[in-house]
This record gives sequence, structure tokens and C-alpha cells, in this order.
Amino acid sequence: MRLFNIILGLFLLSSFAYGQMGGVGPYAFLQLPSSAHASALGGNNISLRTNEPSFIIQNPALLSDSISNLLFLHSTRLFADVFYGNTGYCFKNKLLGNTFVSLNFINYGAFRRFDELGNEQGSFYAADYALMIGFSKPFTADSMFTYGFIAKPVYSLYDHYFSFGFVFDAGLSYYNHEHLWYAGLVLKNLGYTIKPYIQKEHEPIDWDVQFGISKKLKHAPLRISLTFQHLENWNLSNYEYDRDNPLGEFADTSKKYNNFERWSDEFLRHLIVGIDVVFSKNFYFAVGYNFQRRKELGTDTRMATTGLSWGFGLKLYRFQIHYARSAFHLAGATNSLSISSRIQEWYKKKSAINR
Repeated sequence: MRLFNIILGLFLLSSFAYGQMGGVGPYAFLQLPSSAHASALGGNNISLRTNEPSFIIQNPALLSDSISNLLFLHSTRLFADVFYGNTGYCFKNKLLGNTFVSLNFINYGAFRRFDELGNEQGSFYAADYALMIGFSKPFTADSMFTYGFIAKPVYSLYDHYFSFGFVFDAGLSYYNHEHLWYAGLVLKNLGYTIKPYIQKEHEPIDWDVQFGISKKLKHAPLRISLTFQHLENWNLSNYEYDRDNPLGEFADTSKKYNNFERWSDEFLRHLIVGIDVVFSKNFYFAVGYNFQRRKELGTDTRMATTGLSWGFGLKLYRFQIHYARSAFHLAGATNSLSISSRIQEWYKKKSAINR
């Protein structure tokens, strides 16, 4: 009961804090959820082992024998007709072990071009692409620990400005089958812009250290996940203005916070909570809460469901279908859809028909 009161106190106190942290480098699309299931769990999950292959983009160490020969496709419609998604295939390789190849993209669409006098001069396009090649292996044949890596050549095009970079992820996964514990640790988006948008101006890529833990309850159909992101940067809320006011006229100096209020707000900004209700092997319902998303994109007058997300997954015939809806802002929510299928099941069916 005491632990519950502490957690409740942290949650309530954090709702009074303000501040935002935007993107600080190129290739920000690499931080988007890789699957509908991840979106439903709050936008990120690096610890949960499921039969959905696109989770491996969140943590390459989650790649295992159980998702070999799976083809996956994911798509999300963002705001203003912006689409992003990925497609890929998992397979077994004698040299690398469990391997996958994926293409991630985000398409911003076409834009009308005008000069400084307002004269229309045609249109231009903007998009980002990342080719992902990854693998994973257990440390030993019977080890509960698995490690994995992803290499990501990235190409970005905004009108006549383009950039090329190379990024990689390194992940570690732990799974205790007996006690139903999962854990993950990931270093994401470590890399360098080989060709910057503007010559000799190499922008730093926004990298991320994440830790996650999940627990499947033994006597209840629940999986609970806690994911901590941006552990390399504790200060996501920019409280410095309380002391030195470096933000000048944009700082909100009317509000002062004590040390506990600051600490609780910072802690929760790093946290994503996700819960799966597993009704059967073929159907689940998921809900998530992203504290940072709610604090940075919510409005003071009406927070509504900003930060909340939900979704479900089911298996129909040879397909796994996952859907998620995530509330980013009062302006609207995003819808995500992921589909995967095991290739060898189609071959088995075809062979059976031929016989």
C-alpha cells in the first residue's frame, strides 16, 4: 500500500510540471514505433518477446528462432498525410544466426514551392529511408541472454537538400521462461552523418540509451512492461530556467518547483507503461501510457487522452494482424497497422495441395 501511495504521488506531482524537448538532430524518424503493437504499448518496448517480428527493430536482440521465415509489413498514418512504415523479412543464416533485413521509410509528400514574392514555382518532395540489416545470437546454446546488432544506412531528401549517414543499434535481451520475466537494454542510433545537408555542417544524431522490463503474471492473462528511454540525458524538462533563466522571455518563471517535484517529473518523462491482456495465443488487447508525450504535447486547458494508446492483435488464417491508435494531441490521433505471415506455411499448404 505504501508503494502504491508513492507511485500515485509521483504521478500527481508530475502533472504540474512543464517543458519540452524537441528533436536535436537528423534522422528523427528512426525513433518512431516500428510496429502497431509497440505503438499500442506507448510507442516503445524493448523487452517483450512476442511472435511479432517488427519488434526486433526496437531491440535487435529480440530476434529468435520463433520468428524465423516471417515477412512483416507496418504502416502508420501521421498528421497532414504523412506516412511512415517498414517492411522486412527474418531468416536463418549459418554465419550470423538469426538475421533480418528491413526497409524503414517516412514520406512527407509533395509541397508547393513559392519564391519570396509569393510566385509559385512548382513542387518538391521530402522523404527519409533507412535500410536495416541485423542479427542476434544467444551467448551460449542454453543461455537466457541474447545479443543483437543492427546496421542502418540512412538516406534523407528534402527538396535539393540531401544527407547520407550510417547508424547502428546494439541490444541485449534476457528471458526467464520459468518465472516469465523479460528484460532488454539497447543503445540506439549511434552513428554519423557522412554527407550532411549543408557542406561541412555535420549535425549530431540523437542517440538513445533504453532499458525495459516486462513480467507475465502466472495466474492472470496480463503482461506488464516498463520502458525507460533517454537514460543518457536525465534532464528532459529543462528546469535550468528556475536558476539562470537561459530561455529568456520564453521561460515560465512564475512557477517554482522543489527538488522532489523536479525529480518526480524528470523520472516519469523517461517512463512508458504498457499492459497486454492476453486472452489467448491468437488474440490480445494492449494499452500504453507515454508520460513524456503527454507532458510535451498536451495542452494545459484540456489534456484529454494525450499520451494514451491502445490496440489489439489477432491471428487470422496465416496472418498476424495488429492495430493501434495513439493519442498525440487534441488535434488528432494516429492509426497503425502491422501484418506478418510465415512464408513456410504457404509452402506447406502448396505442397499438400500438390500431393
